[in-house]
Amino acid sequence: MPAPAAPTYRSWQPGIIALKPLSFGDFLAVPFKALRFNRAVMIGAPLLFTLVSTVLSLTTLWMVVNDPQLGLLSAAPTLSGISGETIALIVIAIAAALLADVFSSSIIAPGVARAVLGERLTIATAWKQVQHRLGSLLLLYLVSFVVICAVVALACAPLLLAFLGDGAAAAGGVALTVLFFLAAIPLFLAITVVQGVTRALIVLEDVSMVQGLRRAFGLIKGRFWWSLLIVFVAMFLINIAASVFQYVGQFGAVAVGLIAPDSTAVLAISFFAIYGVAYVVSMVMVYAYLGAIFALLYIDLRMRHEGFDIDLARAAEARAAAQAGRA
Repeated sequence: MPAPAAPTYRSWQPGIIALKPLSFGDFLAVPFKALRFNRAVMIGAPLLFTLVSTVLSLTTLWMVVNDPQLGLLSAAPTLSGISGETIALIVIAIAAALLADVFSSSIIAPGVARAVLGERLTIATAWKQVQHRLGSLLLLYLVSFVVICAVVALACAPLLLAFLGDGAAAAGGVALTVLFFLAAIPLFLAITVVQGVTRALIVLEDVSMVQGLRRAFGLIKGRFWWSLLIVFVAMFLINIAASVFQYVGQFGAVAVGLIAPDSTAVLAISFFAIYGVAYVVSMVMVYAYLGAIFALLYIDLRMRHEGFDIDLARAAEARAAAQAGRA
């Protein structure tokens, strides 16, 4: 069997990046290229999932505030309980928020991977890749949540023990808890990085959670602190931008509500239409940007460790040759 032809120059940037290991600046800038290139998957899919979750969450919050058994809007709240309908909606809203996070974060990976090769993708095609591994993705989120809860519990242990002693012991417990939480920041970031890379592996390589974790640890090895730095800066920047949108939405909702503070209709419109839109936009920004960061991190790590750039270039060359043959 003849050896495959060496990739030509035109194959070294078939899509949104040159097929070489990414620089720090690339990680911060390329997600925006992916957003423009594959808008349907990168923006449309997270928007759809987030809209459903946000409507449920805001409806739940509205019902809690207006629950007659709680009486939060009265001058003297009774706080006598909470209705069964409100409790049921709270459970549904939490489940919807979790699923929106899983779906929105995971469906970004195929969009970025295809954009690297210069291919556009439909939501339906990307969803098929995610749908096939939903069980593994949900299990990954559950395992990550349990690990984070365990770390938080260990960090809070000195504080809980200190409350059983005198004032000096309590002060020492508070100080130790603060120190433990500060020391755990790199660990929280590490969990986020491993989860993000594993998520991309599960979707793009169609592997189980265990296989994805093993592959992720192998890829991140030797690039651990570099990966943490990239994710930390990306999370810091996108969360600032998202917070600005949410604050604008909050101020806008309050301003509109002041027009007619006694009108339930005006309050509902300001709450759902203004704050709801701002919240949806902010969450779509976070899902799309961070999802792209993790997909690019996966691709970069494979380029550095496995020569994935050569494989991508050959795939681009084969596609170009096939297109030329059909022309």
